[in-house]
Amino acid sequence: MGTKAKEKKAFQLPHLLFLLLGLMVLMSILTYILPAGQFVEGANGVREYVRVERTPVNIVQALFYIYDGIANSSMLLAVLLSIGGCVTIPLETKALDNVIDVCLYKLQDKGSTVLLPIMFFLMALLGGFAGNDALVAVVPIGVLFAKKLRLDPIVGAGVAFAGTMIGFSTSPLNAFVPQSLMNVPVYSGFNFRLLNLFMCAAIGAIYLIIYAKRVEKDPTKSIMGDLAWQADLGDVGSLEEKKLDPRDLIVTLLFFAQFPIAIYLEMNMELGMGAMCAVMIPISILCGLIKGMSINKIGATFQEGVCGMGFICFIIGMAGAISMVMKNGCILDTIAYYASMPLKNLSSGFAAVGISLVVTALNFFIPSINAKAATLIPIVQPMAENLNITPQVAVQAFQIGDGFCNMISPFLGWTMGALAVAKVPYQKWLKWVLPLLIMLMVFEWGVLVVLSNMGWTGL
Repeated sequence: MGTKAKEKKAFQLPHLLFLLLGLMVLMSILTYILPAGQFVEGANGVREYVRVERTPVNIVQALFYIYDGIANSSMLLAVLLSIGGCVTIPLETKALDNVIDVCLYKLQDKGSTVLLPIMFFLMALLGGFAGNDALVAVVPIGVLFAKKLRLDPIVGAGVAFAGTMIGFSTSPLNAFVPQSLMNVPVYSGFNFRLLNLFMCAAIGAIYLIIYAKRVEKDPTKSIMGDLAWQADLGDVGSLEEKKLDPRDLIVTLLFFAQFPIAIYLEMNMELGMGAMCAVMIPISILCGLIKGMSINKIGATFQEGVCGMGFICFIIGMAGAISMVMKNGCILDTIAYYASMPLKNLSSGFAAVGISLVVTALNFFIPSINAKAATLIPIVQPMAENLNITPQVAVQAFQIGDGFCNMISPFLGWTMGALAVAKVPYQKWLKWVLPLLIMLMVFEWGVLVVLSNMGWTGL
């Protein structure tokens, strides 16, 4: 009939703002439906769940809680805003990028057995200490080296995207928000989480090398399914020669040193969360000055970083409002009680694994770690208490559930952008990365069981 069929729009999740508004409305409705209950301490000192009188929260009341949710999160939001500005300045100097470029240039003539694991660990550290979706920009480096090694684009995506994502998923820094919300000393357990990052990076690097060696020996073994990818190998670019600028090295060392300094002041000197701001603000300014940035440029960059945290802070306040709806409607403990029921007969270790699975299932719908922490921690915390899981182990369970599945989330811009840059079809990537994802999850579940049996507090 001469009319073109309309293309079907790909399914997209609503914006995070509307997801949380919808969740607020849902929780308000549930205060009229779910039984009201609370955990109370019995005569024997054991917390027990008891029914209480229903106190429903209507939607208008729920909207008024948004202000309170933001105000009650003020200490956390103050630190997040400061960190947003402070981290942006060293990253803007490109010192970390330049140091990595120097390392990669020096290693470019090495074989895959040497080059790939070193690159993988560098990418994991980058993801662990500077992880965000802007790291899509490092994917072309991975693709370039895959070409130099006559390997397929999956190796390029594996070393650059999987490497940074594993680092991001196990980052000691990403425990900050869930720890704050669970009243656990922030950055406690840092040393173990850093060790955990290296262990998971080792698993990823070994998995990548085994695959790369298989493709190197027989290109038909590539998961890409055909040899079309070899057509691009003739046009292999080269890295520009990089010489190490001492200023880049100093800025990089300062960037990594500020975290243990702040943690020491907070934990050992008992200076509280203010230690983060007190250390990071002057160090970030010093980093900018060392790299020759003007004070106006430093100020503008700091402002940009703070602005980037603005919406995240609002979302955390919004999630706090949802928590207030559940708490004042007396359904928060009810949800935690019934969510923990299937885990009740398990040991604390396997119960912690169960909590990580709950977080994993919800990760596809709320990709943001900060929004997910603010939304779920109020439920995870009483679950953990009911299951005799230490708060530190509960934070680790949350982090495990939050992180690794991002590598296969079709709703995450970081994932889909990285695959688009590497020219790796999603279904091919899924086939390659799924065994690695399972290995990482099983390993981390084993870690959870051990930590839980130890009664780990991370202090």
